[in-house]
Amino acid sequence: MKIEEFTLERIQSLYENTVEYNLSDSGVHPYSLRELLTPEQQNAVLDVELGYGWTNGRVELRQAIANLHPGRTANHVMVTNGSAEANFLLVMSLLEPGDELVVFVPNYLQIWGWARAIGVEVKEVLLREELGWTPDLDDVRKAVSSRTKMMTICHPNNPTGSILSRDIMDGLVEIARQYGIYLHADEVYKGAELDADEPPSFADLYEKAIITNGLSKAMALPGLRIGWLVGPVQEIYTSWQRKDYTSITTGAVSEFVAEIAIQPAKRREILSRSKQILRGNLALLQRWVDQNIDLFSFVPPKAGGMAFLRYAMPINSTKLVHRLREERGIMLLPGDVYGLDQHIRIGIGAPAEHLEVGLQRLSDFIRTELS
Repeated sequence: MKIEEFTLERIQSLYENTVEYNLSDSGVHPYSLRELLTPEQQNAVLDVELGYGWTNGRVELRQAIANLHPGRTANHVMVTNGSAEANFLLVMSLLEPGDELVVFVPNYLQIWGWARAIGVEVKEVLLREELGWTPDLDDVRKAVSSRTKMMTICHPNNPTGSILSRDIMDGLVEIARQYGIYLHADEVYKGAELDADEPPSFADLYEKAIITNGLSKAMALPGLRIGWLVGPVQEIYTSWQRKDYTSITTGAVSEFVAEIAIQPAKRREILSRSKQILRGNLALLQRWVDQNIDLFSFVPPKAGGMAFLRYAMPINSTKLVHRLREERGIMLLPGDVYGLDQHIRIGIGAPAEHLEVGLQRLSDFIRTELS
């Protein structure tokens, strides 16, 4: 098996912990356990037995996740070590060599990479910037064929922060149902909508939908490494069989804390904090872009912890990012990792003062280079 380098994760793994100002993250500044838990809950953590749990996830946690989706039970849920393991199990459970997969791009390209590695034919449908980084349904209809096994979309989108209208969501479901194919949605940014109500999950719209979600992005708890799949019972059971070959189980402490975080009142509290941070930072970024409008432009994100900026300078995005890291101590992500040069991804989930300094260093660098 030949696996292509996952450039996005490789760049972050190499450098995100070596810079003064890391603006490459796409999530919200994380909680500490002391901030998240009451004193009673903190004390209860100390009594958690550090043994093996359920290999598909603690029953109570799976039911709490199922409660987010009307009509679902614990048997519709697989708990994983982060949403990355969920995506891996999805590919290994549903796709075979020779199958056809439609991927909406730009996107977090983990599924794209694993599918190609096992011999799946990957077809791309572009999210159109002129449509607010959403797809044209005619493009989707042209891409889907009798060989298509699954479509996959990141919603809300990474890296653009776009949200689909309900009409587009329904249109994708209609196409998937017409061909009888799976519709997968990576929903790890769901709940971090900035100016709109939380949209429905694709899992609640289509009988053959499977969604990935977790606590790392909108929920600001990446260190717990808790993700999940929600989908049809048989497909979820199949993913459980595959999980026996991977991590077997998730951590007992992480599952205990996750069950607290996923309860409706606590989830609302966490997402309210996330939205407050993201709204303030997006306003800060918008002011900065307005001050540098000759060099940068963007479609403001509608959800999630990042913004995708187009720049006007004649420099490759990877080269630009490496120079910023080496010369100014700031870390961004190049558009190259999404196949879109002349763009950079900036995280807006960091503390405001952190973002402000990083943006100032970015504009100072650009102005110096152009002078």
